[in-house]
Parts: sequence; C-alpha cells; structure tokens
Amino acid sequence: MKDAPNVAEKACGALYFLAQGYEDVGSTSPLTPYFQEIVQSLLNVTHREDAGESRLRTAAYETLNEVVRCSTEETARLVLELVQVIMAELHKTLEAQKLSSDEREKQNELQGLLCGCLQVIIQKLGASEPTKYAFLQYADQIMNLFLRVFACRSATVHEEAMLAIGALAYATGPNFAKYMPDFYKYLEMGLQNFEEYQVCAVTVGVVGDICRALEDKILPYCDGIMTQLLKDLSSNQLHRSVKPPIFSCFGDIALAIGENFEKYLMYAMPMLQSAAELSAHTSGADDEMIEYTNLLKKWNIRGVLGDFSGLQELA
Repeated sequence: MKDAPNVAEKACGALYFLAQGYEDVGSTSPLTPYFQEIVQSLLNVTHREDAGESRLRTAAYETLNEVVRCSTEETARLVLELVQVIMAELHKTLEAQKLSSDEREKQNELQGLLCGCLQVIIQKLGASEPTKYAFLQYADQIMNLFLRVFACRSATVHEEAMLAIGALAYATGPNFAKYMPDFYKYLEMGLQNFEEYQVCAVTVGVVGDICRALEDKILPYCDGIMTQLLKDLSSNQLHRSVKPPIFSCFGDIALAIGENFEKYLMYAMPMLQSAAELSAHTSGADDEMIEYTNLLKKWNIRGVLGDFSGLQELA
C-alpha cells in the first residue's frame, strides 16, 4: 500500500476481499491481531499526496469500511476509537475556507467518503447493546457534523450524510427526537430534490428509519412529510423509480403513528389503489413500464394497500 497509486489501489482491493472472506467466522477472526495495523495503514493511504490518483483514496476508505463491517467483538474498542479519528477528519474538511471550484469538488468527495465511513461505524457499533451504549457519547457531536455537511449543499455529500443519519436514527432510537428540529429542514429539502433523484430516494428511506426510531414522536412532522411525499407521487419531474418506496414509506408512517394516520387515508388510498392495479396488469406494456411494475411488486404495494384497507375499515 506504499507502492505507486495503481498498485496500492489493487492492494486495497485485495484487503477488501480478504476482510469479506472472514465475515462469518464468528467471534474470533484471523485478522483480529492485525486490525489496528490494517486500519492505520489504510488511514495513511488516505493521506497520501497522490491519493487522488487511480481512485486510491476512495479504494482505501471502501476497504476501511469493509474491514470495520466484517470485524468481530474483539476489535469493538478499536472501532470505537476510530469514531474520533473520522470525526476529526470530517471536521477538518468543514473548516476549509476560500476553496477553488476544483478544491471544493475534492472536499465534497472527501466529505462523502467520511460520512460513508461513519455510517458503517455507526451500524457496526449500534448492532449490540454494549458497543451502542459506548458509542452514544459521540452521537451529539456526530449529528452536529452531519448538519454542517448538509449546509454545504452538495448533492453527493447530502446523499452520504443522509444515509449516515438513517443509521444514527436506528442507533439512537427515540432519543433521535432531539435532533429533529434542526434536521427537519434538510429532510424536507431531500424530499424536494427531484433533480438528483437518488438523494430523494435515500431521503424517503431515511423517513422510514426515523419512523421506526421515533414511533409516535414523529407525529409533529407528519403533516409536512406526508404533504411532500404526496407531491412527489404526483410529480412528473421525479424519476419513477423513487415512487414505489414512497408507498412503502406510507406504511412506515402508519405503523409509527397508528390511528393518527387516518386523516391521510383519503389522499394516500387512491394513489395506492391505482399503483396496485398497475402492478397486477403488465400485458402489452413496454420495457420501462414492466420495470416500474416490477418495482411496485418488489415494494409489496398490494400488501401495503391491504394494511391500509384494514385501517380504513377501522376508521
């Protein structure tokens, strides 16, 4: 990994698949004795002056993510230590001033990589109670960093930070409610981002994550969220692939707020019914329409409709 960028990139790739190979070994991994050295070597690669060549920096962070993801409980303490390291790196990117457009683009790319790394770390540490409890001491600082990243208004960073926030919501559970007043405007911006539709799709998924974390504590934000989701479904500007997950998101919201969802049924049901009918009839459709109906089936639109029909009968 100290060789020329194209060689070092291949070395990162080899390490990536080596880590993946030990994913299911149980509580002890042959890589455990080398974990700290591996992580430090990968971090050193990200700081190389030539790390921008041959996708080297990206490869190093992707490998670091995989090493963390496939790590065992034995290295949980070291993964926890990594939180502060990555937070410091992200903070550094936010302090940079008066950048050229080229430097700004590189900064945005790095912020995206760092947010992605934090997402993997949050998921790893949030997966068991002891490590989650230890990690939560950093939750406020991490959320503050993510909010500052959103203020940069870069679509790619927005997407990575949004994914990381979904992981943070899962880890913090009901306590995520304290972040909602500051975060909500960015959630709304994500749902309104028709142009970069991947950002919109990711944001829809994060709404589901937040609903599962907050349950009925999401209620104060539901009018705004549902209004925007209904606008998304009605829009011809928004890429069609984003719409099936929105129907599924309705289900997440309904599960979170229970009978309080009743007032949205009159708006949601007609859209669900037409989507369910469409998913049942594909004969004579072109390839694009067939792909869309397959997406509707994947997201179990008929199942969501059935749940809502039951809710409507109770109303």
